[in-house]
Amino acid sequence: KSVVQVIIVNDPRSRYPLSSLLEGYRCVRHDEHISYGNLGDSVPPFGLAFSSGNSFVLIVVSAERCVNLAAWLAHENAVFDIAWMPGEPQLVSNCCGDQMARLWDVKSGELLGSFKGHLCSLKSVAFAPEEKAVFSTGARDGNIMIWDMRCNGFYRQVNQISGAHNKAETNPPSKTKKRRGGMRGMAPSVDSQQSVTVVLFRDQHTLISSGAVDGVIKMWDLRKNYTAHRHDPVPLQTFPYPGSCTRTRLGYSGLALDAARANVMCNCTDDSIYMFSVCGIKTTPVAVFSGHQNSSFYVKSSVSPDDQFLASGSSDNHTYIWKISNPELPPMTLQGHSEEVTSVAWCPTDFTKIASCSDDHTVRIWRLHRENDEVQSSLGEANLVGHARPKILPRPSIPAETTPAKPQRRVRLGGIASPQPAACAPSGAALPFLPAPLHPTAHRTLKLQLSASSTPPTEQRAKRRLETGDGSSSNCEGTEQCDRVTELSPAAKRKKYGIICDWLTLVSGIKVVGGPRSSLASSSSC
Repeated sequence: KSVVQVIIVNDPRSRYPLSSLLEGYRCVRHDEHISYGNLGDSVPPFGLAFSSGNSFVLIVVSAERCVNLAAWLAHENAVFDIAWMPGEPQLVSNCCGDQMARLWDVKSGELLGSFKGHLCSLKSVAFAPEEKAVFSTGARDGNIMIWDMRCNGFYRQVNQISGAHNKAETNPPSKTKKRRGGMRGMAPSVDSQQSVTVVLFRDQHTLISSGAVDGVIKMWDLRKNYTAHRHDPVPLQTFPYPGSCTRTRLGYSGLALDAARANVMCNCTDDSIYMFSVCGIKTTPVAVFSGHQNSSFYVKSSVSPDDQFLASGSSDNHTYIWKISNPELPPMTLQGHSEEVTSVAWCPTDFTKIASCSDDHTVRIWRLHRENDEVQSSLGEANLVGHARPKILPRPSIPAETTPAKPQRRVRLGGIASPQPAACAPSGAALPFLPAPLHPTAHRTLKLQLSASSTPPTEQRAKRRLETGDGSSSNCEGTEQCDRVTELSPAAKRKKYGIICDWLTLVSGIKVVGGPRSSLASSSSC
């Protein structure tokens, strides 16, 4: 009988969720490096990249024409991007502002070739994953060029995509001026050029690119000769801008593929990272990562070697790390830089190393320290220059529940009044009902009650004395009170009857005709 024995290696990381280990990233003082220019002063680094063959070799490009590994002068202008030749730890190609790309032997510092053809500064360079001799460059002139080092001479491209990310003008000019022959070979004007920000090979025959203003990710089939289609190159597939920002100029600053080369992470200048699937026909993003800030075209991202996490620079001076399978979770931040974090590189062969460069002129190596490591005890607060902290997302503000106030009724203790004029009935047919006729003896009681309720008792007695001219304040009992009303002077009677008529008109809409105010009632609208 054959026996299969399974041995489980006790990895300390297996005791904790992998996402919780992100809090163990630290940067100590000896892992903080200052980027120097060729004159010896500190300069901001623009990009960095780990070697694919040696995880301990990190190369950094800066704004002062230098490549910081053994620190040699690589160009006569700022170096913007760099790429290692796959499988070759000694050969590297970089692009810069002198309108050319160069191939270097890192070990000896020897220049192996120069590649000229662009009319503006180069922004991106990328090697094909399976062809060491093929690489691509993208520049501010809006062109993408494919180079093959197996051809005779290093100065000619084998394919060119002109105007790869030109944006159609919303108000095209009515007349197009003819270009003079003397303008040939000069860089296009700033208004007409549409910069290519990033180029990236998906496989040997497929190239992914992004622009600065059109907001579109494009895939190109390199088996097609785009050189013959200079005016209107048609891509293999396009991924339009999926966000809600209304700015007319939106672009992407970085592209990163996962290890399976099935998904591409796109750093957009609207403070979002969109993940598109490049294996199917779906053009909408499968995931969106947010929480960071992206205010420049130098912010780039990198995917962990196990395809579980996404790390990106940010304009708020932090490095952000998201869980790819759950982008809704709050990201982890690596805090320590004092200026914008531009480029981030995750070591392709070691999960425990992350490199970041910043406009504070420093490059930092973040290492994963676990509790049982001996190095953890020797860190100390004095040597610690960077640490990991979870991002605290703002909670949505919920308005406090309050009981709605009841509408206040207007109560008047004085004469009968209404906040709005009474609406009169248009005709007798519109009245809901007619009240039953009152007994003749009840009229005097109703008159007394209405007059008594219209004014306070004290004010009522004072008014009676003024109307009758009697200064005595005798009290009435029983029916004597009603008799006193009938003994009022004619002017007082007319006023009392007027109050009653107004109240009946206001409450029931019934016209009161006749009596002391018959002339007034017949002349008014009521």
